Amino acid sequence: MTKSCRASLVQQQYRVRYQDLNSHQTLHGGHLLHLVDDQVAESAHRFGQQKVVTASIDRFDFIRPLTYGTSFTIYSFVSGATQRALEVYVYVLTTAHQLVAEAFVTLISLTQQPDWPQPQPESRLEKIICAEYAQRYAANLTLRNQAAIRRTLL
Repeated sequence: MTKSCRASLVQQQYRVRYQDLNSHQTLHGGHLLHLVDDQVAESAHRFGQQKVVTASIDRFDFIRPLTYGTSFTIYSFVSGATQRALEVYVYVLTTAHQLVAEAFVTLISLTQQPDWPQPQPESRLEKIICAEYAQRYAANLTLRNQAAIRRTLL
């Protein structure tokens, strides 16, 4: 069973407010992480119709700072699925179409054996992101195993 990546696409527009600024007068990174975390859960829910929680932020690249009053849009869609987890790709653009940030986030289902469809990419971006999923998954699995070993030492 497959489902288009587009079926999980969420787009939300925001404007940087004064209370969102850090000491450098740019959008606080933690605030952007909060917005992204909320949005990826919505993408995952649209895709799999399951309750999910964030398992990890596998990669988050802050590329360009945002200043007061700047409008930006967060886009997210499901880019990979395993037995219990979904990966969601997120990118943030200004209204001038400048890339601000991008991320890969893994969410897990609260159901033990969800019946996820597999993402079916259609656009060029979706095809590129989804084609790289197996490689990201393998790298993340290695990192998780290394972390498990470290945690035994704590």
